[in-house]
Amino acid sequence: MRRCIKEPIPEIFAAWDAMSAAVDEHLKGNRAGAEELFRQADLPAVWNWLNSSWIDVKRNVVEMNPPGDTKAIPKSERDPDRNIAQNIRAAVLERDGYRCRYCGIPVVHADIRKIAAKLYPESVVWDSRDPKKQHAGFQCLWLQFDHVEPHSHGGKSSIENVVISCALCNFGKDRFTLRQLHVEDPRLREPEHIGYDGLERLRAFATLTARPRKAKKPAVALPRSVSPTAGTARYFIPGAWISSGYLLTPVIEGKSRWFKLSDEVQAKHAVRDGVEGCLLVCRPELLVRRGIDADQLLDVPPTHQE
Repeated sequence: MRRCIKEPIPEIFAAWDAMSAAVDEHLKGNRAGAEELFRQADLPAVWNWLNSSWIDVKRNVVEMNPPGDTKAIPKSERDPDRNIAQNIRAAVLERDGYRCRYCGIPVVHADIRKIAAKLYPESVVWDSRDPKKQHAGFQCLWLQFDHVEPHSHGGKSSIENVVISCALCNFGKDRFTLRQLHVEDPRLREPEHIGYDGLERLRAFATLTARPRKAKKPAVALPRSVSPTAGTARYFIPGAWISSGYLLTPVIEGKSRWFKLSDEVQAKHAVRDGVEGCLLVCRPELLVRRGIDADQLLDVPPTHQE
C-alpha cells in the first residue's frame, strides 16, 4: 500500500513558498513584489504533475476488483448530505489543519485563491472552464474535503469519514476505494500540524471585493468619539463586516464568529494600515469565549481622526 496516489514533487513546495512570500509582500504593501512571486508560483512542472492524474482518474486505479472490497450501494441508501455540512467542514479543518492528510502538501482554501485572483488578475489567472488557464500553485494546493470511504459506497459525511486533502488526492481518488487505489487509510496516521495558516492572512482583503455591506436592519452605530467604558476595550478585526445587527468575522482558526450588537457590544467599519475591517468595543471575555485572542486584536487608533 502507498501513502498517496502520487508522491509530491519539490516544485510543489517551491510554489507554496512563493505564494506564502507573495502574501507577506502584499501585507507589506509591496504589490510589485507580490505580483512577481505569484507569477513564480505558476510552475509548469506543478501543472503537469497534477493534470496528468486528476482528469484521467482511471489511471490511478491499481486493482479494479480487490478481494473483500466494499461495493457501491443504491442512491436511496446513501448519506443524503453529500456536500458535507459547514459545521463538519469547520471541525475537520480544525482537526487536520491546512495540510493534505494523504500526501502531506499544504493546501489553500478556494476563497483565498479568489481574493488573490481579484487582487492580482494578471499573475493569478483562473478560468473555471479551462484547467490550462488556471494558476498551477493554487490549482495544486486547492483545499478539498474528501470522503475516505466513498459516498457511493455508503461513506458518511461525518467527522470520522472526512479528511482534508489536496486537489489531486481528492479528484484523483474520485469514486474509487482505498483498496482499488492501493492507498493507506490516512486516518491511521495522526494529523501533523506544521504551523501553516493556509494563507488565511490574505482573507482580510476579501472586503475589498464586491461583498455587500448594507445591513438589512439598522446596526448599532459606534460613535466616532466613543471611549471604552469600564471593563471594555477597542478591538480591530480585519475582514469583519456588519449585517442585520451583527458583526461577523472572517474565518479565524477554522470558523467564523458573530457578535450581536447592543448597547454593550458596539461596532463600526474601520480601516487600519489600508486593511478594511470593523472596530469592536466590548468586554474581552466575549472574544475569549469565542476562541479569539483578544490581546492580538487590541486596536491602535491611527493618528488622524476616523
